[in-house]
Amino acid sequence: MERLDENLRYHAETVDHLDIGSIYYLQGLSEVHYYLKAEHEFTPAEVEALLSFQDPLDVARWCWEENTHEHSFPICNLLKEIQAEQKFPKVVNEAEEQNRKYLKLMSLVGKDYEIYQEKLEECSNGELINRAEEIATVMAAYRFLAEEGSLTAEETDCLLCFNRPLVEIVKYWPTAGMNADIAMERFAHGISSTQKERTGPARSLRERLQHAVREVRECPVAEKPAHETGTR
Repeated sequence: MERLDENLRYHAETVDHLDIGSIYYLQGLSEVHYYLKAEHEFTPAEVEALLSFQDPLDVARWCWEENTHEHSFPICNLLKEIQAEQKFPKVVNEAEEQNRKYLKLMSLVGKDYEIYQEKLEECSNGELINRAEEIATVMAAYRFLAEEGSLTAEETDCLLCFNRPLVEIVKYWPTAGMNADIAMERFAHGISSTQKERTGPARSLRERLQHAVREVRECPVAEKPAHETGTR
């Protein structure tokens, strides 16, 4: 149950030492931590149940406060009584979290594409012919983003930093010769370059994407006026 130790250390490091209530809260966690580590005999079901929560020590503390059993601490029963499943955040499976991000990105990309299609419906046949190259670029970028498994976790995080990810990635498609890998690499480079002059040795695409995500989150790129996807 190393997670219990990690939880206690986290709460000890983040406690507000000027707030009496926070200090008492930490004391309560410490008492429950000691009991669980030194006295309680866990069943496999109890271990599995507690470890399914992000903060098992805090959940156990709530169980402790609601426990009316004089000589026992039936964790599984208490979890049901306090409705822990509804009240406390669960550990998120990495694959599930990545799928959630992918679906969120696809929702944004889909909205971008719908906006672009609506704009095209307003065009005459002549205008559509003149914009054929642009339309092909947008379609290629859209198909790439919509294809499941085409993006790495870092690329997904990077694109989610923008409200209109399709608009952003389309900017790099023409100069990449319609090559998706080159476009994504230039996209990552472009984000970093808009923040500050990059120094130091060249980094891998993965490193640049991770760096770009951090920079955009810390200092978001200024939003440009709304414009059509792929407009040149």
